[in-house]
Amino acid sequence: MARSEFKRKRHYYTKAQIESGLLTKGKEWMFLDGTEYMGQYHKYTTNETFSEINFVKGKSRKLIPYVDVSSIGTETLEGIDLAKNFHYNEIKNLDVLKTTQPNKDVEPIKDKDLKNGYLERFFGYKYDDTCIELNKEKFNQIGTDEGLSGVTYKKVKLRWKISGPVYDVKDENGSIVDYGVFDTNKRTVALISEKYPSIKLKLLDFLEFYQL
Repeated sequence: MARSEFKRKRHYYTKAQIESGLLTKGKEWMFLDGTEYMGQYHKYTTNETFSEINFVKGKSRKLIPYVDVSSIGTETLEGIDLAKNFHYNEIKNLDVLKTTQPNKDVEPIKDKDLKNGYLERFFGYKYDDTCIELNKEKFNQIGTDEGLSGVTYKKVKLRWKISGPVYDVKDENGSIVDYGVFDTNKRTVALISEKYPSIKLKLLDFLEFYQL
């Protein structure tokens, strides 16, 4: 286990910053190594989630949203099992003549994004079912002499919610009256992953870039 799994962002949190005594029966959280977690857990206003009812030094481990990695366990044309390669950021790239090497470069949050409550995220999706996140400039360069090969990579972009309530707010009839950041992004990832499966492995934190 990585030592960072047991570390919180801060040394001290007030009671108002901690939501303790939560319980999951499964299909909701997992450890960083991909192991599903079931049991008591707690959350912080810093968007951190840890196992155990309250933080126990050396025992509580960081949790991330659950992803059914086995559902992506199909082999690519090269016989690579994506599920078994879950711990890697991306599968080893094939050598492609005159192809610029990809470098992760996320688009920064702008004032208009804060105003709109969402930002656009850009990806280069490779034919072997791996992908990399790019900024808008590098995204637009796919297929040009300056960018990634248009033969090897497809352009994929999505809208990512960054402000609002954390979870959906529903009325007494169960209808959503205010869409939550976590739930909206979770739905977005589920939808786009139907066509581009490995994107769900890049977007495990549905509260990433969340603005309080």
